[in-house]
Amino acid sequence: MGSMKNFQENHRRPSYNNRGQINFTGLTMLGLGGAIGSGIFVASGIAVNQAGPSIILAFVIGGIISTLIMRMLAEMSVHEPTNGSFSVYAQEYLGPNLGFTSGWMYWMAGILTLATEMVAAALIVRFWLPYLPIWLISLIIAMVIIGISFLDVRVFARVEEILSFIKVGILLVVIGMGIVLFAGFWPELKSPGIVNYLGYGGFFPHGSSGFFSSLLLVLFTYAGEQVIGSAAAETQDPVKTVPKAVNVINVTLVFVYLGAITTLVGIVPWNQIPQNGSSFVPLLRQLGLSGISSIMNAVILSAILSAMNSNMYGVPRMLKSLAERHDAPVFLAGENRRGVPVAAVLISSAFLLIVAGISYLLPQEIFTYIAGSAGVALILNWLIIAVTYYCFRKQVKSNSDVRLLKSPGFPYSTIIAIILLSVVLATSVLGKNQIVGLVVGTITMLAFSGVFALVKGR
Repeated sequence: MGSMKNFQENHRRPSYNNRGQINFTGLTMLGLGGAIGSGIFVASGIAVNQAGPSIILAFVIGGIISTLIMRMLAEMSVHEPTNGSFSVYAQEYLGPNLGFTSGWMYWMAGILTLATEMVAAALIVRFWLPYLPIWLISLIIAMVIIGISFLDVRVFARVEEILSFIKVGILLVVIGMGIVLFAGFWPELKSPGIVNYLGYGGFFPHGSSGFFSSLLLVLFTYAGEQVIGSAAAETQDPVKTVPKAVNVINVTLVFVYLGAITTLVGIVPWNQIPQNGSSFVPLLRQLGLSGISSIMNAVILSAILSAMNSNMYGVPRMLKSLAERHDAPVFLAGENRRGVPVAAVLISSAFLLIVAGISYLLPQEIFTYIAGSAGVALILNWLIIAVTYYCFRKQVKSNSDVRLLKSPGFPYSTIIAIILLSVVLATSVLGKNQIVGLVVGTITMLAFSGVFALVKGR
């Protein structure tokens, strides 16, 4: 027990210079901001073309998995708030190798997610500026987000609150328009009924393979909300704030995602939804609102920028945590007086700009490849969270001082989450454009594990 205690003191204690700067609203909006972005507004178009109307069922499964994983992460975060989040817990309960690997995998997934949002935002901007290359627009967007990331934590959270309110609002508007149309009250249009759900090849137009291949991108739409794990160390009263925020985030995401995607495929035939732009602009055309397409694109752009903003909070802080544990160069652990890990932000920004350069080489394929790679890294990290949580509960169950949220159904809910994640990972090969992501994600994880064995082990 003595060695475990020393491990906890040396590896789990973050710096708390900024403890208390994020309140309940800020934490909730940070989580929503990290999730609601290009996944639902752009990548969903690719997923819909894979699954057809059965994408609705895919979002149900994605919501179940996401809720289970976030409850586990929240419980561990309440027990020990830290910037390193699940990477720190994996290091303690699963061993240094997985702690090292999961931390670097999260950082890499965060960079890829940021890059996905960056390219998606560039695709949206081309609605107005079709002659500008994607790489140039991506570069400009990246510089704006990098600039915001140097703001004080409270100002940063305030910006995220505003942007998150906007994008939750637009999804609620989409749901509202669907209700009006299906109820038969939309001027000069009849309710489509269930025609688009069962027509054009049926509910499963591409069979089970199309449905399963969509799950990876569906889970990607939920990526980013795990930023609350890192933010717990800077939250006011995490014991009360984190559980409430997680519950609100889960309920909100499942409701707006299911409502919006059900509305989309119910009004627009699934095979008419674009794969290289906003999924919801065709909805406006179908409703006779083409004139406000620019407004819709502007709102979607703000939503994607919000997701980038939120992820740019969590990614450098994971790098900072790795440095504090000597799993990254120690200079990355420094922060300025406003609590910004400047060196970690600069290094993360440099890699983000490198991806912007890759979008110059692969302008057409870059979005699908990056989204697939980020999705695979996400699933691998969520698997680590689930296994870590299982070991966490086994070790702390007899400790009366531990403040557990006690996620319901343990251990069965944890086992179900692990099985579902494994199925999604195994079936991702059914999507031809996702094989690249699976290969990249798997090789990267093995590479990080190998680096640990060569460097840290020695």
